[in-house]
Amino acid sequence: MSIPVPPVPTFPPSPLTLTSVPGLRAAGVRAGIKASGLPDVALLVADAPMACAGLFTQNHFAAAPVTVSKSHLLRSGGQVRAVIINSGNANACTGAQGDKDALEMCTRVAQALGCPVEQVLVCSTGVIGVKLPMDTVRAGIDLAVQELSSDVEAGRRFLSAIMTTDAFPKETGVQHNGATIAGVCKGAGMIEPNMATMLAFVATDWDLRTEQLKRSLPTIAATSFNAVHVDTHTSTNDTFLLLATKKVAPPTDWARHVEPVARRLSWLIARDGEGATKVTTIEVTGAATDEAARAIARRVASSALVRTALFGNDPNWGRFTSQVGNAPEVRTARSLSCVLQGIEVFRAGEPTDFDRAAAAAAMAVDDVKLELKLADGPGRAAVMTSDLGYRYVQVNAEYTT
Repeated sequence: MSIPVPPVPTFPPSPLTLTSVPGLRAAGVRAGIKASGLPDVALLVADAPMACAGLFTQNHFAAAPVTVSKSHLLRSGGQVRAVIINSGNANACTGAQGDKDALEMCTRVAQALGCPVEQVLVCSTGVIGVKLPMDTVRAGIDLAVQELSSDVEAGRRFLSAIMTTDAFPKETGVQHNGATIAGVCKGAGMIEPNMATMLAFVATDWDLRTEQLKRSLPTIAATSFNAVHVDTHTSTNDTFLLLATKKVAPPTDWARHVEPVARRLSWLIARDGEGATKVTTIEVTGAATDEAARAIARRVASSALVRTALFGNDPNWGRFTSQVGNAPEVRTARSLSCVLQGIEVFRAGEPTDFDRAAAAAAMAVDDVKLELKLADGPGRAAVMTSDLGYRYVQVNAEYTT
């Protein structure tokens, strides 16, 4: 049978991207790593060392660039001058040669900029288990150094060069009291909230120290890159970097203004979802603790039956509530109320008398809300998940390893 292909969603270009942050330059070039000939080497450079904090995959087979970047952050005390990224090849499960190649990428950039090698971080994304074509990578790095620019289009070329199976670019930004917060990310599959998600870079020109970034980063990730789900599969390469170019005095609540930027980027990842047609935010309230609420939300978000119902615009309360019933964190399941797009479909152990056609119509949008209300305590959390349709299977059945 022919598999229906959902239309690629379109979003208006963000007026702000990474190069909108004063002190940053970027480049994205075609080096030839990708067989498609699409851009595949990206470089982000600061005029002076930035404060940086990072979250990385917890996968035991973490890729070489992850281990090198973690080491460099530790050695530099969180002072970063540049980030070099390649797409089309993850440099994961590539043994000692992979470590050597990741370090060489940093060294080549450091030599071009005249900075210590530990002030350069490296990220890779793409196919696992294939060694990097280093002659191609070296040429790409040299070209990217030449192409560095602070204009908006340079930031967009950077974003284009980090994408793999992404159906659309993911960028956003805001300005607050003379400061800029902007970010980009890539990711569509291999997404599971277990640190951050795929590759994400958020920067600001606030004068923040590395320790301030490190303290706030887990909280920012908890409602954004740690609260997005596509397919219950944490990548080997996940990296989320928060950067500050140290130019503008920050407000005391600076993290509150960074969080919406990260949350928007993570929503875009779920909306991509390799064939997704919508994002559903599963909000759990009334759990025993925030941790319990998060576990319940994740359990519902990871259910294939829940996500196929969402794809079919089916207000199938039985799938939602039974998955809540599978969560060991639930104490009083009989108190559960289930509200879908503002329509209560389940309460106190049985379905309500709701209009199924109206509920289905309300689900036929790209931003859906499923509220699961318990009476166990003050805990609350939310997780964003993509729906699961035919296209996801097709994309991943054809994707090589």
